[in-house]
Amino acid sequence: MEQLTVEKQGFCGRFYSCINAFDDKKAVIVVGGNEGAGMFSHGIGVLFAKRGIAALDVGFFAVPGLPKSLENVPIEPIERAVEWLLARGYERIAMYGFSKGAELSLLCASVMPEISGVIGVSPIHCIWGEQDTLVSEFSYHGKGLPCMVAKIDYKRIVKNWIVEQQMRFVDMYEQALEGFLEETAIPVERIQGDILLIYAMEDTVWCSAKAAEYIRERLKQHQFIHSFTELSYERASHILIPLNPPALKMFRVERKYPKECLESRLDAFERTIAWLKGW
Repeated sequence: MEQLTVEKQGFCGRFYSCINAFDDKKAVIVVGGNEGAGMFSHGIGVLFAKRGIAALDVGFFAVPGLPKSLENVPIEPIERAVEWLLARGYERIAMYGFSKGAELSLLCASVMPEISGVIGVSPIHCIWGEQDTLVSEFSYHGKGLPCMVAKIDYKRIVKNWIVEQQMRFVDMYEQALEGFLEETAIPVERIQGDILLIYAMEDTVWCSAKAAEYIRERLKQHQFIHSFTELSYERASHILIPLNPPALKMFRVERKYPKECLESRLDAFERTIAWLKGW
């Protein structure tokens, strides 16, 4: 593992090389969700390296040198991460993102043609902002991007936890999207490579299945020339990654069907590896 910093390399990350790579010209940038500080992306990066593809785990906020919260987080560090990989001899670069990281991955690939493959786990189709300040989560060239804002009703969240005994934000996102602004949509049609979306049909955090549908239709409308693949799972939660974090217990489906949810997470990763080999 090689540690990289904003101060020295222009981005914060950890690089995992592999001895028996299935293709030594391919590499994947891994970003996690709003847990911050590479909590999930570190584990996923290690798994990618073990399975034969070099991985660069990048922290995009709550790391030294970058914003502490998801407000006007610059995406330029991802550009520098791409440049760093290219300089190391990697010719094909994919980006794997989970939740907020899926939002970021689709966004970055839409403006960075060097990213020729995107894996979005529990994705969303537009940029979001902070409800109190109305500030966009992400910025590019110093400007915040147009964003949607979901009003987080904490009393409702507590009620959902008491009644359903699980984390549930999806209703608030769906309510916000009733006033969907097209200018907040990620221009996925500009992505210069293949796309893989992975999601739970009953995602209770946000509407990833509907987001995938929007992305599918948008790509079709723009006659997208690259490959578009979807993997959906009935027995799965928002956390459809190949790890077993304690947060899984916050979802009813994970507690009710632990074996099936584990199988979904493992299957999603195996099929991601297969996708990367064919990409």
